Amino acid sequence: MSTAIVASATRRCAGARLADGSRVAAPSLGALRRATLVLLLSALIWGSMIPVLAALSEHYDKWLLSWLRYVLGMPVLWLAVVLGPRPAVTPRPLQPGRLLRLGMAMAAFSVLYTFGVAHSHPATAAIVLMCGPIWATLLARLMLRASMPAGFPLSLCLVVAGGVIVVLGTPGKAEGGVGLEGGEPILVVAQLCWAWYSIRAQQWLSDRGQIALSALTSSVASVLLALVCAVVWATIGIEVPTRVPTAAEWGMFVWIGVLGVAIALLLWNTGVSLVGVPVASLFSNSAPVFAIGVAALMGREPSWLQLAGGVVVMGAIAGLQFRQMRLVGR
Repeated sequence: MSTAIVASATRRCAGARLADGSRVAAPSLGALRRATLVLLLSALIWGSMIPVLAALSEHYDKWLLSWLRYVLGMPVLWLAVVLGPRPAVTPRPLQPGRLLRLGMAMAAFSVLYTFGVAHSHPATAAIVLMCGPIWATLLARLMLRASMPAGFPLSLCLVVAGGVIVVLGTPGKAEGGVGLEGGEPILVVAQLCWAWYSIRAQQWLSDRGQIALSALTSSVASVLLALVCAVVWATIGIEVPTRVPTAAEWGMFVWIGVLGVAIALLLWNTGVSLVGVPVASLFSNSAPVFAIGVAALMGREPSWLQLAGGVVVMGAIAGLQFRQMRLVGR
């Protein structure tokens, strides 16, 4: 891989080193502001999906929901590709092998996430997922030799700790005790797959723009997930809906597909292109905080531990971003 390609993928990862040992410029003030906005919006959307998916899973098979999310999101992404701006420079030719690997990473994340959650204690699974920024940081360090922004280690610890507090404070989460049930390592692998996808997608497809990048990879992932669903249906079976969805359920389907995949995926990839995977992954831990707000609107009152954990998560993210903005503004 050429130095130019690596630079394209890591130009916004503060302190990242290229293959020749040189450093990539830190994000600009405008990039930090845009990244904060798009990553918070993606976390808001993903957080809102938690209660929505929980409601849908009461009546629809979880494997079917995993596939439908991508299928419903694809038309929106491809419409945006057609109507959106063209790349400033001619992109490199597509390499089917790379595109297949990116789609496999996305599909693997979806499958492993579904399987891991199903075979883990709910509280333990949520705690493992709150540690996602750690795995993303380690993988970025391994793949990109990227050093972290000033203050990042402390922010990482606070965000993970705050996320764990949110989980432990969720009413009913810890009923029956917290223990390992075998699915926890699978969730770690799922998170590594997502982090790998986020890094490689920027390296291999960023010259096509974030809209086309998101559309291409999610399209391949949807085909692969369709194959997975076919295998599951032929082996253990998939529960096929026996009634027409209600108007409210149609709205929830649109929410998890159009917003949960198309829009949130585009926002995530844009944020990664601006500040890198480690920093972007911190924002993903704010998704449960937004889920608390959505659940409250649906009549479920949050606990004081959830509120305290949410303050820690959002405060740590805000502190890191403000610090970076001050350094850039000098």
